[in-house]
Amino acid sequence: MKQKTPMRRTPDAALAAAIASGVTGCTPVAVRRFTTGARHYVFDLQFADRRPAVVRIGEPSARAEMAGAVYLSGLLRPGGVPLPAILAENIDAEFPWLLLERFPGMDLGSVILNLSEEKLDAIASQVAHAQAITARTKSAGRYGYTARAEQAPHGAWSQVLLANLARSRGRIGSAGLFDIGLVDAIEHEVAARRGELDKIEATPFLHDTTTKNVIVTPEGAFSGIVDVDDLCFGDPRYPAALTLAALMAYGGPMSYVFAWLRHAGQTDDRLFRLYTSVLLLDLMAEHGHIFNGNETPSAPAVRARMQHALELNLKLARS
Repeated sequence: MKQKTPMRRTPDAALAAAIASGVTGCTPVAVRRFTTGARHYVFDLQFADRRPAVVRIGEPSARAEMAGAVYLSGLLRPGGVPLPAILAENIDAEFPWLLLERFPGMDLGSVILNLSEEKLDAIASQVAHAQAITARTKSAGRYGYTARAEQAPHGAWSQVLLANLARSRGRIGSAGLFDIGLVDAIEHEVAARRGELDKIEATPFLHDTTTKNVIVTPEGAFSGIVDVDDLCFGDPRYPAALTLAALMAYGGPMSYVFAWLRHAGQTDDRLFRLYTSVLLLDLMAEHGHIFNGNETPSAPAVRARMQHALELNLKLARS
């Protein structure tokens, strides 16, 4: 189902309300922008007489990503990956958009400090199960981020890590908040482990199921996974490493990650800590940059904690 939407210069709450009204025939009584996510403009819609919904709106440059979300919804939802139903979409609009089912709850990171180990273990089990379903989908033997396996950009897994590091190098260099020598140190470790890295199969996985995009209720019940525009192909431990990086950087129970690894039958070894180092650097590189207005202020104490976490994981990667 496709609807025409008015031309606007910036995605905003008024555009989100117009999309919802055009699709449903009902005007939302409340529209609130979600404050997480650095790429799209995502709005929570509340109605007086129908279930809530979500509108994801992208810049024109995000058209391919939105198309990827539609494709992956059709690929993964029938297999049991708990993604929200797409109620309507217009990928060809000036600002491409999706109107989605609203899962009850919020990002895991908003409530993780209040959840028991038992509830965290149950959530980790659900995430590991969704990843296992995703891992059974098609792989073309290529690596990196893409919606379609045959379009993966790299011929080896090490190239994905090096591409991440190259992006971090550029961002850290321009912001000037961290020592660029940290990138050199991790690049050296990746290069030294290239033979081991490039033996890893190109397994598809959901790369952003971290403390964000995993939706749970305040009581700790798992609702589902959101914001899947593409997959990554490589070592399926990568999102667990990103989650560990986020918890070490911003605080939270690292036991959640170890429960995830246990349910997935995966190991916390030297390569896993190398991934965590690469991804900590990725988080550090976001500091000092503006994306879509959802950035968290860069506090010196947070930067110090991130650097300490990076040094710890790099030491474990070398041990």
